[in-house]
Formats: sequence, C-alpha cells, structure tokens
Amino acid sequence: MDLFPNVAGLGSDIGEHTAMKAEPCEGNLRICCPVPGIPPGLKMTGAAADDRNVLNQLALLGVKVDVILPEGDGLMENGGHGRSLTTREVRIPARPPLARHVARIFRFSSAVRSHYREYGFDLLRVHSFFSSCLELLYMRTMYSLPVPFVAHFYHLDANPWRNFIVRKALRRCDAVVAISQASKQQVMTNFGIASSKVHVIYLGVERRFSPAPPSTNLLRSLGCNADEKILLFLGTLEPRKNPLFLLDMIREVSAANAKRKVKLIIAGTGPLLDTIKQKIIQYELESSVVLTGPISEDLKPAYYNLADVFVFPSTLEGFGLVLGEAMSCGKPVVALNTSAVPEVVEHGVTGFLANPDDKADFVRKTLILLDHSELSFQMGARGRERVDRLFRWERIAKETFNLYQETVKQFRSAG
Repeated sequence: MDLFPNVAGLGSDIGEHTAMKAEPCEGNLRICCPVPGIPPGLKMTGAAADDRNVLNQLALLGVKVDVILPEGDGLMENGGHGRSLTTREVRIPARPPLARHVARIFRFSSAVRSHYREYGFDLLRVHSFFSSCLELLYMRTMYSLPVPFVAHFYHLDANPWRNFIVRKALRRCDAVVAISQASKQQVMTNFGIASSKVHVIYLGVERRFSPAPPSTNLLRSLGCNADEKILLFLGTLEPRKNPLFLLDMIREVSAANAKRKVKLIIAGTGPLLDTIKQKIIQYELESSVVLTGPISEDLKPAYYNLADVFVFPSTLEGFGLVLGEAMSCGKPVVALNTSAVPEVVEHGVTGFLANPDDKADFVRKTLILLDHSELSFQMGARGRERVDRLFRWERIAKETFNLYQETVKQFRSAG
C-alpha cells in the first residue's frame, strides 16, 4: 500500500497567510539565545516553533535578539524580523547523537562567550532540554558571564538521568519560564524550585492557522474523498504522544457504525513510524488510515482544515501547541485529560477531554462530534475565540519581554 501519498505540487487553494505584527515596547534589551534548532529528521517540533515565533516577536518589539544555532539549520529563515535579530551558526554534527551533544556543549558555550566579549548582551535565554542544560551548566561553571540566565521548561523527560541534569541546571538559573501551570508544578515538585522563581508564560499560536475550506488537491493527494469524515492527528510519532492508541480508536469508531465513512490521517514522523505501519497492515486498516510522513510548516494549516475532528491522545504535554493550532483553525478537539491539556482545551466548550484510563470514553466523545456537526462547529468557533483571547504570540511576546526586563533589573540590583 502507498503509506506516503504524494502531496507535492499542491495548487493555490491551500492559501497564503500574512505575517504577525506587534507594537514596539519601550526600553533597550539585548538577549543571546543558543537554540537547538530543528532535530535531525524532523520538519519542526513544538519547541522549535516556540523558539522561532517568540524570538521573531521579541525582535518586532524592538529587542535585540542574537541567535546561535547549528550550521545549516533553517529555523529562523523568513522570519520577517528585520535587523533586530541576527544569527550566528556553529558547526554541529547531526549524528551520532553523542557527538552532537558533546559538540554543542563546547562549541555553543564558546560561541556564547565570544559573542558576549564582542557585542555584550543583557540576558542569556536557554532551553531546559538535556543537551541545553549541559551547556548551561558548563557556561555557569567555566565562564563568569555577568548576566542572568533564564531557562524555558517544557516537561519532564522519561530518562531519570536527564531529569537529574535538568534539576541541576534550573537551580543555577535566575528565572525559569514554564509553558503551563502543569509544567510549573513539575518544576516545583520534581526539582525543588521555589514558586517565586518559576513564571508561567503559555506558548503562542500563529495567526496563519485560521479556518479555511478543505483543500481539494490535498484531499485527492491523500486518497480521501469529500464525503468522508476526517479525523486528524498531527505530531511526532513517539511513545508519549500515544499514536498507537489511534489505531484502536479508528477500529472502534468504524465498528460503531459500518455505514459511516471515516478516515484517520496521521501526520508526522518519528520512532514509532515502522511499528504503526506494521499495525495498519496487521489490523487491515489500509483503507482507513493515511500516513503522511513529515509535513512542512507551510502545509500545516491546510492539514488542520481537512479535519472534522482533531484527535490527540498524548499522555504528556508541557502545553500541546498542536491543540492550539487546531483550535485556531476552528476545529473541535478530543484529547486526554492529562498534564497541561486541560489548560488549552476547555472541556465541553472547545472540545472533549477523555479519561486517560478509558479508551471507550475517547471513542464515545469522538463519535459525538462526528455525529453532531452543529455541536462540532460551535466548539470549533469557541476554540478559535479562546486562542485569540489567551494564546496569540503578540500577548506572549509582551509577557516574555516584561519578565526578561524585570529579571535583568533584579540581577543588576542584587549585584
């Protein structure tokens, strides 16, 4: 079977979107940001999108943003940020992973020190990921940079050793940004960081994610018919995203009403891809499931707008950016009631939250939305309103700017 339909050369019906705008803020601020970039083999991740969008928005606010990233990484391309954002590339091997981590520790750290000596900056912004925390610890230990360090935390790692390193690193920071209340609770409970040091700033959603008619070209390229109901999952195919759950779900959804024409689109790639392919064949789901493989950022809005319902059975999310993107496109959501998901999806208003221990509950709520188009439309409209109110990058960037300024002020006052 053709598990990767050809989606190249799609027509203009997918549409184009305008860039984000923000009003300048008062005050001069220069920040340095060593960023991991886009992981090898992937098109984009939520964390990488967070980097790109918040740094572009800070630049639009007038912040001088100096980005250090792996050579050849396209993360910051076409940002529309003008001269307020500069990039400095460092040669980092893509593989093997150990070589990549080691190179980043020494080369990123050296680049940060050189950049400070040459230009100076007011604050160092870092990730809380394992390799980024190794860089942070190295810089804190080996260099005497007279600037505050601010780490952005997403969620716990499945590896206890990595969490140990993250704990050490976050304790050396002047402030920690958690991307949800659930994320903040993890920082305080698992790492012993004081509540006053942890600040919640949600992720933002780009305005290019907006409602639009389904692309007939994209539907055709995926082998879908206009009369089929579409369930969409978009994300990395990894254990915490729980994509294998979707195969059981589509079997039960289809069995509940044999006459209902429903197709599940799984958009993305990751370590579970081969397992999913095998299960599709084992369960004889070739006609019910479409695997797209990795999709480009430009095509993501078009994929969301194919969906009747966005389904997301992830068991651990620091925020759940794809939930916000789907809601911004006016799509109702069915997701698990766990981690930060309830902070994004309002149960019974913008979609349904299912019991994590009850697969039948997830199926039942998916069927409700498939069977009641008016309810689906209302929930989708409320979801977009919620995103506009809480999760737009213009708001998030201003909150980030204010926190950075206050952190610099407190650091200098204490020094």
